[in-house]
Amino acid sequence: MLKFQYYDGDIKKSKPKGLVSLDKFIEKHAKPSDKLLGVFAQIEEATNNGDMKLKAELKMRNLFYFTPSAIFGDGAIKTRNGKEYKSYRCYENIIELNPLAQLDFDGLTTEEAVSIKNYLFEQYEQVVCAYLSPSRKGVKLLLRIPKIELKENVKDSVSEYKDYYRAIESEFSSYKGFDPAPKNLVLPLFISYDSDILYRNFKDTKEWDIKEVVEEPLYQKYPLPFKPYKKLKSNDKNELRAIRTVRKYISGIVTAPGHYQLRTACLIFGTRVGAGYVDRFEAEREVESLVRNNRYLAKGVEGYLTTAKWSLNEGIKTPNYYN
Repeated sequence: MLKFQYYDGDIKKSKPKGLVSLDKFIEKHAKPSDKLLGVFAQIEEATNNGDMKLKAELKMRNLFYFTPSAIFGDGAIKTRNGKEYKSYRCYENIIELNPLAQLDFDGLTTEEAVSIKNYLFEQYEQVVCAYLSPSRKGVKLLLRIPKIELKENVKDSVSEYKDYYRAIESEFSSYKGFDPAPKNLVLPLFISYDSDILYRNFKDTKEWDIKEVVEEPLYQKYPLPFKPYKKLKSNDKNELRAIRTVRKYISGIVTAPGHYQLRTACLIFGTRVGAGYVDRFEAEREVESLVRNNRYLAKGVEGYLTTAKWSLNEGIKTPNYYN
């Protein structure tokens, strides 16, 4: 049974209190104690009033927190301001890595948070659980990743974890509010509550087995313009060339990371639109049709259309001409 550590309701106390199972973690988020419900109400009120300082203080002084991605051993002796102290949540104290990655989405409206929570859980079978943050204006996910074996040099194991997280970041950064901070797996995950928490049996959850995805800068493959903008004739051979290319790219998307692949295709297509080879309205219509008719992308069509539109507009800013 998958377990990870939990900590006291005081961020200054970094010594784990014990272990909690994934099932118990989910149960506590669905049905917290009355005391915690009172704290959550205060956090939500502070958020609505724009008092971020009070919100942070309430969280750090009152909420239990977890480190789902790693198990830490006895505290290492460290020095701060000339004084020795025991540090538990640090890389050198990791004794085991869990097959879980935490994802955060912040700065949303409550309506956006609910929509994103439901959408991501439905679209990504690697999501173990999805729930709202204490403020009700954010989303938390636990994503299943492969089990990483602890190497002699712990930093090598942490590096492998971050390889997976860079691919996660490439995929999920298209969604509003994505915060990459949890790539630091020692960061605390504060308890929340969501009676409508979504979850899967861990054994039935797919693994996110994609490692680092490095985007090739557009200027390397497609240099900055060396010719002035010019209007081209309809049905110009370069217009057909650009359209055929984007059709091939988008039609070929059949697996994750869908947003990354779509973003790349539309960025490149956008550079051709910016160069004047394809009319902007026609380009938008072409891309929308390709997304809607792609079986894989059609499963989350609205999210993918948002990615496509953003990427097309970004590509247009950097016109690229055929030689």
